[in-house]
Amino acid sequence: MAIIHAESFAPPMGRGGWPALEMSAHVQKDMCLGLEKDGALAAFLILSVVADQAEILTIATAGSARRQGLARAMLVQVFPMLRARGITEFFLEVAEDNDAAIALYRYTGFVPVGRRPGYYRREKGRVAALTLSKKL
Repeated sequence: MAIIHAESFAPPMGRGGWPALEMSAHVQKDMCLGLEKDGALAAFLILSVVADQAEILTIATAGSARRQGLARAMLVQVFPMLRARGITEFFLEVAEDNDAAIALYRYTGFVPVGRRPGYYRREKGRVAALTLSKKL
């Protein structure tokens, strides 16, 4: 997962981030999804669940498996799982310059509900995070 994440995000999650993520009481192991392609992990999704809300902590696809619908497949798979657990609202944050991800989220029913200026670091400065939500 760390390799796929590093391919997908700049800067990638630091060494201390993965153990902290795994130890979080809000990350339920059965709410983490992974998809394989040719016998190797090709995409994964990690969620946090608190009360009746869920949040995508990270979703990433290996560079060699992008643009094949894996992220969409994971989202579509997780919606009924969340509903079955009584989750009524699903959140995520996405960099406002990540057009492909924004298109995917809008296609799957997420709508903008907020914006965090300067949230993500980039080589040439900072970019805002868009907060998106989907009612389940």
